[in-house]
Amino acid sequence: MKIFDTSSIVCLLREIRFSKALDTCTGRGYQLTTTQQVYDEIQENPETFQEFIRYGKFSVIPVNDEPCFEKLSKRCPWLHNGEISVLCLGIQKERQHARYICIIDERARTLKDKLHIRIHGTVGMLLWQKDHKELSPGECHDLYKRFRESSFRITEDILVGLIR
Repeated sequence: MKIFDTSSIVCLLREIRFSKALDTCTGRGYQLTTTQQVYDEIQENPETFQEFIRYGKFSVIPVNDEPCFEKLSKRCPWLHNGEISVLCLGIQKERQHARYICIIDERARTLKDKLHIRIHGTVGMLLWQKDHKELSPGECHDLYKRFRESSFRITEDILVGLIR
């Protein structure tokens, strides 16, 4: 299971328009999932929501873990409900010893060691695909260019991994 936050969905479906990354995940046996809270956030942007519905391969899981929400909201007030829900679902999956990875960007990624859950960013997922020869060198160069031209903020030291 790959559990996606809003920013990753926006990035892949709308900013860099590379749904192949999602197809690669399903081809490797991962279920594409997001939370109800992320789904609600996506609905706030009609263009993103249209792309999400058109892609059509995500399942939406409600996350109603109030103690987890409270704890993370107090501990990390900069997180929005979508990020918190992805982290809570990751914690739940970790406790179940399930196969999962949270795909979440920005500051929430820094919590992976504290929460003891598996987290990768969007580019990290693409680098994993590159390492497994799922992306050609040409696709990696194209993705690098698309990221540079998009409004998606990613540091150069991470992004350059696509073209090394």
